[in-house]
Amino acid sequence: MRVPGEDIDSLNNRGINILNEPVRRCAGCGKKTGKSEFIRVVRLPGGTGEVAFDPELKFEGRSLYFCPKLECFKTLMRRKAPEKLMKQIIPDFIRDNIKSYLSQTERVQMT
Repeated sequence: MRVPGEDIDSLNNRGINILNEPVRRCAGCGKKTGKSEFIRVVRLPGGTGEVAFDPELKFEGRSLYFCPKLECFKTLMRRKAPEKLMKQIIPDFIRDNIKSYLSQTERVQMT
């Protein structure tokens, strides 16, 4: 049985196959697991360079995934992952939205 938050390597070591869900890697900590456990930022198609915060995984476009932890987000920003992976900088107002979303999520998980 799969435990939420368990990474793909430990599942493979236990002989569990989760191929029914695409596997992604966190741009912050490097953990691999199913994409539904991550938060996503996407560069929208069309050449406009528009970036969107996509916690519900609905938009199309070039994206990066990260764990729903503020620490992972800070790490990926320090490593300049958006510039490397999406070829785009995340605007300040979207960074602020992500930080507030993660802060609220972490508070809810603590209660």
